[in-house]
Amino acid sequence: MLYPLLFKPVYKDYIWGGNRIPKIFHRTGPPGKCAESWEVSDHPDGMSVIENGPLKGLTLHELFLENKEALMGEDSHFERFPLLIKIIDAAESLSVQVHPNDKTAAKFGGEAKTESWVVLDATEKASVYAGLKENISKEEILQKLPTKEILSLMRTIPIKKGDVIFIPGGRLHAIGAGSLVFEVQQNSNTTYRVYDYDRGRPLHLEQAKKVMRYEDIEDPLITPLPIEKTKGYIRTELIRTPYFVMEKWIIHHTIPWEKLEDKMEILFILEGEISLIPTGRSLLLPAHCAPLEIPTRGVTLFRVYLP
Repeated sequence: MLYPLLFKPVYKDYIWGGNRIPKIFHRTGPPGKCAESWEVSDHPDGMSVIENGPLKGLTLHELFLENKEALMGEDSHFERFPLLIKIIDAAESLSVQVHPNDKTAAKFGGEAKTESWVVLDATEKASVYAGLKENISKEEILQKLPTKEILSLMRTIPIKKGDVIFIPGGRLHAIGAGSLVFEVQQNSNTTYRVYDYDRGRPLHLEQAKKVMRYEDIEDPLITPLPIEKTKGYIRTELIRTPYFVMEKWIIHHTIPWEKLEDKMEILFILEGEISLIPTGRSLLLPAHCAPLEIPTRGVTLFRVYLP
């Protein structure tokens, strides 16, 4: 039987990054910019390494290959660990970009990527861009795609702490300056940039044209769904997709953690402390795992699992 697993965060110093991740979550982060923290990742571009217990030093990929049934339970049919969990700190705006979905990735290559963001912090004027604000001709979209004018065609969403945004594969999007978000996504690092504020990085216009949705006017802002409220906790479903489910728990008193039977789940401790994991860190509970208690009060966490 496996046990609750902590991983060493993998930090990325992309040019648009800030310094809030180590500051807010009391980490000894890397010097300079800290754009992203990959919390749980089985991806060669940023591989998670176990940092606690007998399996310390083993990568998530090695664990997946060697203990797939114990790790994944009823979801052991996956060929690789299916999710990637990140924290993103945008001091400057990210590029306007798009990812393939399952269908276009199979047809044109790359890794499919559907994702969702929960806003952890935002400056007063912070916004994200997601999808199109109205029906616009494909010709006009393609004309403005590699220029700043593409932003004028996109739905602009002023954000605040707690907002939930859905970005399915194929949706044109960008995280604006001042945003700090918790991201859950398919296990992918395929990004096609179409506009990058003239920062000199390569664009991927031909790939983007093949995979983007040209009639995407759906509202990407998700309304969380209350599930359960007791004296001990409040449980809310933030988002449910074909690839992952994310919940928010506000826990008032010590409770036994009723882990999903025969399924892997990931906890991110947003506020408060428990003995197994510091505030602002992620814990993976394997499918076959000893019972867990959360022996404290005043804890807020995200719970992520496969549907």
